Amino acid sequence: MKIVIKIITGLNLVSILYASESTLTTTYQPLCGHGSGDIAVVQVTCLHWYSSSASSPVDLIHIRNVPPTNNPKEAAEDLNLASRVGLKFSTNDMGIVASVPMILFDTTEFDVSKSGGYPKEDIIRASLECLRRCLPEKLQNTKITLKSKETEKEWISKIVAEFDSAPRDKDFFVPK
Repeated sequence: MKIVIKIITGLNLVSILYASESTLTTTYQPLCGHGSGDIAVVQVTCLHWYSSSASSPVDLIHIRNVPPTNNPKEAAEDLNLASRVGLKFSTNDMGIVASVPMILFDTTEFDVSKSGGYPKEDIIRASLECLRRCLPEKLQNTKITLKSKETEKEWISKIVAEFDSAPRDKDFFVPK
């Protein structure tokens, strides 16, 4: 009996340690072009603390991006436009067998005043392009569920509908 308890305790400890295991992963983010005036859709490396989900690249699209620099006193701003303006992407847990695939695009905190002058439509389109580039295969044909303020819903839902009807193997947003 003591051996069984020790084994169960050991397995529980391993599962706790594994559940909090972080890993490096990649996602795409819409970054400000610093002087170019264009939004750059860039693959970035992230440290994902809860990496048990296959959807982690989607969950990281809107995370702050303050890259390393040789001038840390001057360059400490968030370059990720999705993060700066309050856009969020999430999916349901795809590890659950019975779960219905879902992509949520939450724009309820969208604040274009924090965009640094980039057009709001371009930020939405570039963020959706990031989503397109990192979608897991299981979500390739899943339509987006939009959550937004009533005042923003009309114009954002048109862009989302355009994204949903576009082929996922072709670019949705190409910087000018």
